[in-house]
Amino acid sequence: MNRRQAILLALLAATAALVIGLATRTRQPPLVPRDDVHAIGGPTAACLACHGPDGTSPRGPNHPLGEDCLRCHGS
Repeated sequence: MNRRQAILLALLAATAALVIGLATRTRQPPLVPRDDVHAIGGPTAACLACHGPDGTSPRGPNHPLGEDCLRCHGS
């Protein structure tokens, strides 16, 4: 195998790995963790105490608008 073939094979392998990685990646939002902090349950106000704009762990700038947390992050 010459150098050109080896480079082409490496590019094909990298492309295949990328395609497989993208195909198997889930686009689902993470579920509410099962720990003591998140065991309080209850209304969305409990979520927004930490995940609201002034909370200790606010939602990211790309998070969709809305305050029905358990609709997407239900446990």
